[in-house]
Amino acid sequence: MKDMIVSPRYLWDGVSRQAAEHQAILVQNGVVRKIGAKETLQALCPGAELRENNSWLMLPAFVDAHDHGRGVTPSSMSVPDNALEIWLQDLNKLAAIPHYDACYYDGVCLASSGVGTVLHSHNPNDFFHMKEELVQAARGYKDAGLRSILCPLFIDQNKRIYYNRDKFIARLPEPLRSTFAAGIRDQLMTMDEYLTLIEETREALREEIDAGWVELQLHPNGGQWCSDESLMRMKEYAMAHHMHIHLHLLETQYQAEYARRTWGKSFIKHYDEIGFLGPWVSFGHAVWLDEEDLQLIARSGAIPVNLASSNLRLRSGTFQMHRAAELDLTCGIGMDGCTLDDDQDYLREIRIAWLNNRRNGVDAVVDYLYPLKMATSKGAQVAAGKLSEGVIAEGHNADFVCLNMEKVCYPYADPDSDPLAMTVQRAVRACVEMTFVNGVQTWGTEELYHRKAADAGTRIGEVLRELRAADPGKRDNAELLAHVHDFYAG
Repeated sequence: MKDMIVSPRYLWDGVSRQAAEHQAILVQNGVVRKIGAKETLQALCPGAELRENNSWLMLPAFVDAHDHGRGVTPSSMSVPDNALEIWLQDLNKLAAIPHYDACYYDGVCLASSGVGTVLHSHNPNDFFHMKEELVQAARGYKDAGLRSILCPLFIDQNKRIYYNRDKFIARLPEPLRSTFAAGIRDQLMTMDEYLTLIEETREALREEIDAGWVELQLHPNGGQWCSDESLMRMKEYAMAHHMHIHLHLLETQYQAEYARRTWGKSFIKHYDEIGFLGPWVSFGHAVWLDEEDLQLIARSGAIPVNLASSNLRLRSGTFQMHRAAELDLTCGIGMDGCTLDDDQDYLREIRIAWLNNRRNGVDAVVDYLYPLKMATSKGAQVAAGKLSEGVIAEGHNADFVCLNMEKVCYPYADPDSDPLAMTVQRAVRACVEMTFVNGVQTWGTEELYHRKAADAGTRIGEVLRELRAADPGKRDNAELLAHVHDFYAG
């Protein structure tokens, strides 16, 4: 790997109040060895390749702290956006895209948006071949140039309907009742089998894990879908093996109501009482939190992940961004494979998270640095910084993105405009000039990168057309969806 000096106009390290001007980085063997003036670094390493542009803003590569690696969104396969509880019933229309193809295409899209690390919540095509699927997912992301945090899911209760499921089933007319009941199997593997899966997957990906490309996390699919007994077994295993746990939590008001009816208190209060809550836990969505919940999260060090577009599209609600910023919570930003325009544009997602913060009026503004830190140094804590710490600092991985500020500021911005504020206000994927992960370029403006993206898109389109020829996915779920609607509405 050739030594390289990258010299932008502005450099933001992921933690400071302002971007520094005319500071360059020296990259050696995938690591930022030195930060300083370009001339100083050239004297230190005269043979290094120079990458320089006076319009660049360099930031740490972004962390997509919750995604699914679907490749294309459910809306592409006749599953329109709806409330989550209804939307989930419709996912039997989806094609089982091979995970390498889906994650490679998704990874290329993410790299083109400045992302260097993705947390992958795994939706298996075949529960009994999950290890092989995870290996393919990891290699798809790696070939696209991304580090990946793999989260194989576990579920042992409440599949399809959270609460009073027997009552719901009893109300269904035949033959819908028998068909629905026959499709429910809450637990496809025991906890012992799940932990064996973790160990076998770790061994299959040993090379990638040792090289810092992959991390494994335990993944109870969601609070209502995983028993306390299983959660505590996962915590015990995680503590023994220095692992983290990631789950979906408090996405909808019905999930919050499930906790109230089950324990007489919120998920967060219950998890705190049983000893599950702590800095080893991160959770996606985190919409339905009250003030006591937020205070418990702050004290425990648990990490919420804001999925702003998904929460809008699935009618789930709004993350309390303003209050999280006041408490300076360690939070991440994720895209859930469900961005507002189906385009996996992480820069736009930062802006949606920043603006859709639940607070209104004169006290509603969130400091623009907070979502930028969520996208970088704070978001990287979903893996405790094991893969990349979301910073640009000496001795740390050379994971960074360069934005073209001329594009960000087009057609005009005052010369003294803060480049970080302008990035949050205006930047989109088209402003990404280069993305580097582990000191290797994964995206750029050169033709070869656009050809790579086009080839990946062509490939996944071909795969989908073949799958749809065999199974068009034309399930008529309308009757079931109407019953699900009435059940939750009541």
